[in-house]
Amino acid sequence: MLMYKETTNQSVRIEHFVMPKEEETIWMFYQSPEEMNQDEILEQLDLHPLAKHAFMNFSEHPQLNVYANHAVVSTFYLGTENYEPIRLNLLIGKNYLIVMSEHEISFREQLVNDFTSNPEHMKHVSYMLYYLMKDIVSSYLEVVDQLSDEFLELEKSVFIDPQKREIGRDVYRWKTRLHKLRQYVEAEESIIQKMGHDDFEYANEESGFYFKDLLSSFSRVTAAFDSFKENLKGILDLQMSLKSDHMNRIMKTLTLVSAVFIPLTFIAGLYGMNFEYIPELKWRYGYFYVLTLCLALAFMIMSYFRKKRWW
Repeated sequence: MLMYKETTNQSVRIEHFVMPKEEETIWMFYQSPEEMNQDEILEQLDLHPLAKHAFMNFSEHPQLNVYANHAVVSTFYLGTENYEPIRLNLLIGKNYLIVMSEHEISFREQLVNDFTSNPEHMKHVSYMLYYLMKDIVSSYLEVVDQLSDEFLELEKSVFIDPQKREIGRDVYRWKTRLHKLRQYVEAEESIIQKMGHDDFEYANEESGFYFKDLLSSFSRVTAAFDSFKENLKGILDLQMSLKSDHMNRIMKTLTLVSAVFIPLTFIAGLYGMNFEYIPELKWRYGYFYVLTLCLALAFMIMSYFRKKRWW
């Protein structure tokens, strides 16, 4: 893809991989194993069998393995559309970095433009590795920002309609997805830490500072994912609290209505008894008297409730 020549301090495009000379570094980026096999790279490299196997097979978790003359890194790039990780394998040699992605990925051209415009970024394999990992970390940071907006909208939906059943299901799906993404984040942080360590064979004295700076940026991702888990728990607790509050208001209304009708039911039951001698039984205005009494009692009770601000 690109070859850097220290003598001219320029990066030039190349179509196929060739073993770099002493003052050259090469960066290759293949977007599928099939594309890489067409270039017959593995036939030109003296790879340890375990290194070859690790590079040709995508891992389920980010990891870094160091062999005799090479290092193989399995890392993940997070897409911002569906938050699905795209697996990448990195083969690190003394003066070359070979990248193979699971399928087509958007940031390859960004790296090409960066290395073309800034040839010094290819001066050492550790620099190329840093700028590659920097874009990967940026993908995680973009996902963090988008997830923050997603959870804010989810929290708003709780206030709009706390009875909505889909909210609980959404919270459960997000918790499951976050648990999986959190495992990637933790492993990625460990990889960046190893790359910035002095013992890492493919780092120079200056690159360690870059990776430490990258690690401090990535710590925001780790903290954000831990915070998201707490936010989801808070959203679920908020929904339960609002549901309980809504149920309490319903029970309060029913209780107040019952309190109004209890004395009215007593009066109706009193005059509904089948005794022959009831003073008002044959009174001409008895019906209007009882009706007025019921209305007056109901008005007095409701006025009392309103004064106490219960209704």
